[in-house]
Amino acid sequence: MKRTCPTIQELLALDAVARYQNMTEAAGALCITVSAVSKQLGGLESFLGIPLLEKRGRNVQLTRDARAYWQRVSGGLREIETATFELRAGMSGADRVSGLLTLASVPTFLTKWLIPRLPEFRRLHPGITLSFGQHMFRDSALAPGVDAAIRYGAGGWPDLVSEYIGGREFVPVGAPDVLGGKRTDGAIALRGHPLLHHEEAPGAWRQWAAHHSAVDLPTLTGPWFTQYSALIQAVTSGLGVGLVPSLLVREELAQGSLITLTDMSVELDQGHYLCFRPERADSAALAVFRHWIREQASR
Repeated sequence: MKRTCPTIQELLALDAVARYQNMTEAAGALCITVSAVSKQLGGLESFLGIPLLEKRGRNVQLTRDARAYWQRVSGGLREIETATFELRAGMSGADRVSGLLTLASVPTFLTKWLIPRLPEFRRLHPGITLSFGQHMFRDSALAPGVDAAIRYGAGGWPDLVSEYIGGREFVPVGAPDVLGGKRTDGAIALRGHPLLHHEEAPGAWRQWAAHHSAVDLPTLTGPWFTQYSALIQAVTSGLGVGLVPSLLVREELAQGSLITLTDMSVELDQGHYLCFRPERADSAALAVFRHWIREQASR
């Protein structure tokens, strides 16, 4: 009998590449080789009859049709993951996972992205209590008692599993009176305004300028900040123009307190990752949180 659906392995490969936008990271998340991921994607391309991937620098991204397809099937994959996890854990529909899950997070991501979404997590998983510990900076190991941490960087921290959440897309933002009062086109709008920098993304403006052929932009000058929350507040206050992960300023852009340049984002090789020790992978509460945060990030 001729099959009418892709295999689960093909769909999982598509899902991993869509989330990580990198073949090596997708293979690591699936615990298979890069060639195996390529084979699954090749089989899915043949089955669907459309190209799935296009190169973007050192990374890959889904084509427009492939992304639309992934957005429709990814919710089903999350449902399969959750149902499988609950069955293996011996839970019935009314027997939810319970327990304490202690997290650490970079401050801006915690306050601007994660906390506004936690009421939904509590509604879906009322038996899990989330507690937040101190964030560990840069290459520090997880603090004792912390189950997982949301960290910012290029991933690949020693002795930790690192699962990409989001934040690779950077957008230039400024206050409306700084950038002309409306969404505007072209890097020329940045001339004469200080460029604000984050100390953990020292080459961001330089990469943005190279990507958009803004060769005369003074990318090495301007104030530096240790937290994106402070940088975003400085931009809102009119102190200059910032280059920040788009997921951290969605509310400000929607409200109009900040504006951005039209179609002038750039994708960098750093972002926000959920990190945990390999031995914590079997934690029921952590598994539920991992599934949930991946679903949130894919929306």
